[in-house]
Amino acid sequence: MMLTYLIDSDILIDHLRKKRRLQAYLGEFQAATRFACSTMTVAEVYAGMRLSEEPATRQLIEGLAHLPVTTPVAEKAAELQRDFRKKGQTIPLADCLIAATALLEKATLVTANAKHYPMVADKITQPTHP
Repeated sequence: MMLTYLIDSDILIDHLRKKRRLQAYLGEFQAATRFACSTMTVAEVYAGMRLSEEPATRQLIEGLAHLPVTTPVAEKAAELQRDFRKKGQTIPLADCLIAATALLEKATLVTANAKHYPMVADKITQPTHP
């Protein structure tokens, strides 16, 4: 069975801005893995992209599998957002969509912002490299 690692925008942006090398971190994972991102992550990365980063950004994004925001993903994200709102926590819809994608794809979320994803706390891995 292939493992899927869903890479969050913070990891991709850190890589593009040379704060944390993606290869050093992802190289630790097993060979039978699929590296992916949510289409929501694609939007987040492109929204924050600097003009000088466009070629590198396109190359990086094109090297990942893209997991779409489907109707089931949207429904799960809405459920997550409602559940946390009842607990008094406001979770941005974009984070709920990414978390829902991870849950439905049975993927491990790779993020440095675990606090943004309390709904998948048991399905998160965080970079250990500086």
